[in-house]
Amino acid sequence: MILSPASSVCAGLPVRASKVRVDRPPHFTRRRNWNLKMRVRADSETFRDKATNTIREAIMSLHYRPGEALIERHLCEETGVSRTLVREALRLLEAEGLVRRENSRGLVVTELSPDEVRDIFDLRLILEATLLRRFIAKANKEDTEKMSRLLDQALVAAEKNSKDYTSFISRFVHLIWTGGGNAMAVQILESLRSRINYVRVMLFRATTQDEHRITIGLLRLVTQSVADGETNAAVDTYCRYLKRAEDRAIGIIEDRKASGRDTRVSKKDRKKG
Repeated sequence: MILSPASSVCAGLPVRASKVRVDRPPHFTRRRNWNLKMRVRADSETFRDKATNTIREAIMSLHYRPGEALIERHLCEETGVSRTLVREALRLLEAEGLVRRENSRGLVVTELSPDEVRDIFDLRLILEATLLRRFIAKANKEDTEKMSRLLDQALVAAEKNSKDYTSFISRFVHLIWTGGGNAMAVQILESLRSRINYVRVMLFRATTQDEHRITIGLLRLVTQSVADGETNAAVDTYCRYLKRAEDRAIGIIEDRKASGRDTRVSKKDRKKG
């Protein structure tokens, strides 16, 4: 029988260190028995990300319309990846708010309501106005030149009716986010980024080139105010830009509902359209 040091002393027996065995916790073992299931597989991560990005882009481009049911088998056929990867992608998109679960239909593409749009823009007004003020306090000539270039590129894309327009506007806004120096605010906005971009794409598809020029004009005024160090003017104009986008997005959603358009379409109906 092998006794621990404590039990040997209690029994009045001499303690011989060479005969004492102390069980070590698993993390003290010198050689680990690595389990392959614990290893991160780069290839699986890459395919998951690709599947997520592909389905996200399909939703953003309205290939899958708001309210449309997302069938795993159909997604596997269209993306060419396994059902496991499709499920992982849908779980990530659900966390982003682009997909939601309905009891009777499973996962469907999110249909933003007017109230949800208002909630998103309420947060944006509060957080982005604060970030813009902090951004202006330390912005330099290089920052404003970068903002101007992005707006020039957005205008070219708008004239061509290219969806790149939304990407340039997104990058412009992101400059303000990252330049504001508030990591917590950026974290909150990043959690809404997919829905913000979704609204941006919806606006782009439903508005005219003249409206795109007005948007760019407002952001040029913001850029000029930033360059001049006119904080209040920049924030006021930026809030006008956000409020205009909010009102337009809500109008589009309400018009669709008023027209009785059924956005809950099947895959067969989508192919016919």
